[in-house]
Amino acid sequence: MIDMKIIGMNIRKERKKQLLTIEQLAEKAGITDNFLGKIERGDGIPSLPTIDSIASALNVSIDFLKGNTEYNAEYKFINSLMEINKLSDKNKEIFIDFISTNIKYFK
Repeated sequence: MIDMKIIGMNIRKERKKQLLTIEQLAEKAGITDNFLGKIERGDGIPSLPTIDSIASALNVSIDFLKGNTEYNAEYKFINSLMEINKLSDKNKEIFIDFISTNIKYFK
């Protein structure tokens, strides 16, 4: 069963981390700010598509909002690779050189 209090708490924490207001996130997710406030407090019962819309607006997974940190690490890694792919070819080379030089410190 999904714990809406945990999801609401994680939505609020991620929204604040991204410096978004309730109004800004609600607009990005296509819901009202009043309903988002209820969700964040654990009072609102959103549908799965609504939770998905909020997760997409925050660029996180539903698993992340549920508090599944194991999956979150993999999700962040994949998102990081997608962001790296948006870099210019020159910046990709610089970034890959940086990683190649420093990866030994994480083994």
